[in-house]
Amino acid sequence: MKNTKPNLITRYGSLFMLGALLLFMGSCNLLEVENPNSLTVDDVSLPSSAEGLKNGQLNALMSGMGWTFAATTTISDEIYWTGSYESYKTYSEGLVGFDANEILVAGYPEISQARYMSDFAIEKLEEFDANDELSDRSILVKSYIYGALTRIVIADSYDNFVFSNGTETSPAIGEDQMSSVYDQAISFLDSALPIAQSLNNNELQAQVLGLRARAKHAKGVWNKLNPKGSIPANPLVSGTGAISDAEDALALMSQDYKAIIDYNAANITNYMAGQVNSRGEITLTAPFNDIITGDTDPRAEAIINDFNDTQTYTENYSPFTWLSAREMHLIIAEELVGTDDITARNEINAVRSLDGLPDMQPGDDFVEFIEHERRANLLLQGRRLNDMYRFGSTSPDWLQNEDAITTPGTLLPIPRNEQLANPDL
Repeated sequence: MKNTKPNLITRYGSLFMLGALLLFMGSCNLLEVENPNSLTVDDVSLPSSAEGLKNGQLNALMSGMGWTFAATTTISDEIYWTGSYESYKTYSEGLVGFDANEILVAGYPEISQARYMSDFAIEKLEEFDANDELSDRSILVKSYIYGALTRIVIADSYDNFVFSNGTETSPAIGEDQMSSVYDQAISFLDSALPIAQSLNNNELQAQVLGLRARAKHAKGVWNKLNPKGSIPANPLVSGTGAISDAEDALALMSQDYKAIIDYNAANITNYMAGQVNSRGEITLTAPFNDIITGDTDPRAEAIINDFNDTQTYTENYSPFTWLSAREMHLIIAEELVGTDDITARNEINAVRSLDGLPDMQPGDDFVEFIEHERRANLLLQGRRLNDMYRFGSTSPDWLQNEDAITTPGTLLPIPRNEQLANPDL
């Protein structure tokens, strides 16, 4: 039977997508810059394509994150609308679920492409590895990390999603099944860890363990918010299994370790940075005050200043932090509240001491401190919107009749263009 809906090959066709990605594969990985030769579609079955596959996967992720964070961060209180683009205005006002928002429509294919390329790269690299044709197994570890991070970004940001395979369409995952995307991320990291250990590579082990802790904790946040529509009575996450991974990651990290996506070195445009620093459509929040001192919080101020540093990054290449020792401490602290408050407090104070801030004291409210410390230390890292929902915080720009207020937990929908193009929806 002839399908009257547009053929997905116009946006997600295997040859089109793969060819486009392979044209710009050689830019970087998360912590270093490399420039392998460009590949053709015929090359990807060869073991010599391994580095290019991994780098192309990362480049797609970098683009997808820039678009996705531009949407979710504007909905949160980290960024607000200041330009003329109505799509940002509606996000800033808390209209999250509108499926024809132009930023959503344009950004969904970017993060979808990242997911497709992750699966493609991992499949090929696993094949090379199984055949003893992968000369550097760290490439496979990094590919697992990028694939996991892609899925975490999707699960953190979308109410529903479609994992199509090239020209083959698929049904939506389903809103009630989106936590399974975190499970897929964890599975990638489970596969990555023994390889990283066999390589005796401490940094890769730290990244795998830290990202797995983040995925487990984020799934706990998801469970607090779903079914969506209410603020949980207890917003704190516990019992996810993240503590062990976070502790093991910290043992391998420097005191203030951060893993950065470096758009500047890679020469990959960060869409959100361009909208902030070049076009002025959206503007970062002003630094807010520390919970104890009442003075400007130095952690938030440093992140804001760095993102706005056009002298270093120009207008379009500001970085994102995707993993940090600070987040590991905060995950441990949150999951220990109620069972080991002394250690939980010590973990929070370990983070505060990095910037010379006074300690949290016995009797201080853990909920208030954990929300504040996550807000200050994880600014612009894609965490804030879900934290606002679970802690019951609101943006001053949200309108009372929009779904950010009426239906807490609402995330980005599958966009209308995907609905029209996909016969399985």
